[in-house]
Amino acid sequence: MLLPTKKAGKKTDAPAVATTTDMLTKAGYIYQSSAGIYTLMPMAQRVMDKIERIIDDEMQAVGGQKLAMPTLLTPDNWIKTGRWQSTGDELFTLQDRRQSKLILGPTHEEEVTAIVKSMVRSFREYPLRLYQTTRKFRDEARPRAGLLRGREFVMKDMYSFDVTREQAIETFHVLEQAYRRCFDRIGVPYAVADADSGNIGGSLSKEFHFVHGSGEDTVLGCRSCGYTANEERARGRCSGRGSAYLATVVDGASGSRVAQRLIVVPAGHEPSLLKIKQAWPLKPGQRLELSSLDETPQAQAQIRAQPATDMLGPLVDACALGLPEELAASAPGAHNGQAAVAGDWHVARAGDSCAQCADGVLSAQRAIEVGHIFYLGDRYSRAMDLTVLHQGERGYVQMGCYGIGVSRILQAAAECSSFADGGLRWPLAIAPFLAAIVPLAGASHVPRVYSALGQVAVGGRRVFENNVAVDDRDYLSPGFRLYDAQLLGFPVTLVLGRAFAAASEVEVQLRMPPTLRLPAAAAGVELERNKDEYRAHVHLDRLAEFLGCVLADACPQTLH
Repeated sequence: MLLPTKKAGKKTDAPAVATTTDMLTKAGYIYQSSAGIYTLMPMAQRVMDKIERIIDDEMQAVGGQKLAMPTLLTPDNWIKTGRWQSTGDELFTLQDRRQSKLILGPTHEEEVTAIVKSMVRSFREYPLRLYQTTRKFRDEARPRAGLLRGREFVMKDMYSFDVTREQAIETFHVLEQAYRRCFDRIGVPYAVADADSGNIGGSLSKEFHFVHGSGEDTVLGCRSCGYTANEERARGRCSGRGSAYLATVVDGASGSRVAQRLIVVPAGHEPSLLKIKQAWPLKPGQRLELSSLDETPQAQAQIRAQPATDMLGPLVDACALGLPEELAASAPGAHNGQAAVAGDWHVARAGDSCAQCADGVLSAQRAIEVGHIFYLGDRYSRAMDLTVLHQGERGYVQMGCYGIGVSRILQAAAECSSFADGGLRWPLAIAPFLAAIVPLAGASHVPRVYSALGQVAVGGRRVFENNVAVDDRDYLSPGFRLYDAQLLGFPVTLVLGRAFAAASEVEVQLRMPPTLRLPAAAAGVELERNKDEYRAHVHLDRLAEFLGCVLADACPQTLH
């Protein structure tokens, strides 16, 4: 196997802060080809295969049919849906020799809608749940964090088609449960948060996050009622004197002002661009700009100077206790008869009261987004005229889309499971190999140990079948081989040293994810704990029983 691991260097050679990308590169999982573009090496591909196998199991269990759509797409359908204009610079485009424009697909709503429109003729052929796992492309302005924010990535995307809205909502909830089962099996702690649909569109949306302090996203949650939402979407109750902002819609092409209105939120809170845009939708090519207004005469004069023709009624947050009288009197819309619109216009934050229950308080945690599901409604079927005749009436097919970042899961799982000692700790279900055999006393002993591993069953499944690596690189020192096993993050390392040659005693090293705690003993064998690693010396005759007990106690659901 191509395993380009690197030796441990001197502490002075290491970067001040080693990232997970550094660790995955050092361990030979990934190779950086260029900015935001990586090769997945054999060990990483094994992790990916295991993630995809879990996803395939759960998607097909709810009726998903796997297909493969093209990476090269024409812009025709993207123009119909408006996303050709709205996606912007993140869309990779190119021209062929005939000067025809093409897209490197970042997502496939338009393509799959065109397929269904061409091939499905009757309501009896619905519902449909079509999915693929493929490479996608996004022209990131600043690629970073390895596989988390790259320009090329692997993603599973499913698209659902239903006849009625009620059926589509039911599909959304069915897929939400399927996603929960996927992440339960992967074995990394996660949160499910209410979210915004963004450029994909739709009215119902949830994100799946791995909870970790290094994440780019902030998730707010209430421990009293279980309410969870991302920071953009979260609703919290607070109170405070009103703080004013001037919102301006600007035409992106000309830079000219289209319209303005005052935004009033509680002091100490920022206006939520997401919530404002939901109440004040922008047209393609427009952008929304916010500027803070203070209570000075200059600010009041700035407001009064705006022409009434492009002024809309102010958006006043229900939690704001009002503005100073002078500023309120000069608010845009107040002098041209447009009423204020009350609502939730601020960005919630930790410490706010929960808007969903009486006594809860919101708390914040950092997280890494790894999945997103949307109810799309007729966002794409209307734009592309995908209709169905049902009960004498023709209506637009109701859609949903469901994405999982497969390559993101690889890096995010490593991020959540790595340790300062320089090694990985893969979740058992997605480790490249569940065990590694390191024969220091000669390779002739390996078949006996391999045979013993074949007898280990958890929940009736032979968990080590096709899941064992043998480090037969006898040209390397024992220290280097043991260091590699730690670096690569194998959950179980079996060292066959002098004790095995003399008395068939195996040194078992257990390197489990940080969320797991092992018992003090298993099958009558004591485990010695050294920081976050466990060790035991087990006779070969008891090895299968010992490992079966350890893995069954640790996390049986992830190995089923």
